[in-house]
Amino acid sequence: STLVVVADRTAPVVNTSFNVSNAFVNDVINFSGNITDLGGLLSANWTYNLSGVLTKLNYTLSGTTATVSNTTTLSCTETCVVNFTLYVTDVNNNVRQNSTLVVVADRTIPIVNATLNKSLTNIIQNDIINLTANVTDGLELSFGQVIVNDTGFARYFNFSLSGTTAQFSQNITVSCAT
Repeated sequence: STLVVVADRTAPVVNTSFNVSNAFVNDVINFSGNITDLGGLLSANWTYNLSGVLTKLNYTLSGTTATVSNTTTLSCTETCVVNFTLYVTDVNNNVRQNSTLVVVADRTIPIVNATLNKSLTNIIQNDIINLTANVTDGLELSFGQVIVNDTGFARYFNFSLSGTTAQFSQNITVSCAT
C-alpha cells in the first residue's frame, strides 16, 4: 500500500478592521483581525511603528478561527503614517500578512496676516489698493486666494503656494462709488 500525504500550502485568511475612517492626533483606535485557516492556526503578531516606537503584539492561537485585537493612542504628529501589519502563521508554517496604513489628518489651519497699503477710512473710487498676505503652516501650503466683491460680483485671484511660509499680493482698483 502507498500512503500519499498532501502538504498544506494554503496560507491563513486574514482580514483587518479599524474603528476610525478619519484618524486624528490623540485618537484612541481599536484594531482587530479576523483569521481563519482550515488546517489550524498557530500564532499571530501585530506590528506597528508609532512615533519611532516599534510595538509587537504576539498571540498564541489554536483551532481554525480566531480574532485578535488591541487599542492604541495615536500619539504622533499630524500627517504621520502608521503601518499596522498583522502576520499570521498556521500549524504548517504558512504565513499571511495584512497591512493597513493609517494617516493622521492635518487639522491645523494656516495662519494668515493680511495688510492693505491704504487705511480703510481713506479708500475712494478708482483707488488702487494692494492686499499683501503672509501665510504660514506647520506642514505644507497649497494655495491662496483673494476674493474681491466691490461691484456686486465676485472676482477671484488664485495663487499656487508651497513650503511652510509664503507671501502673495494682489492690486485691486476700487470700482464702486463711495
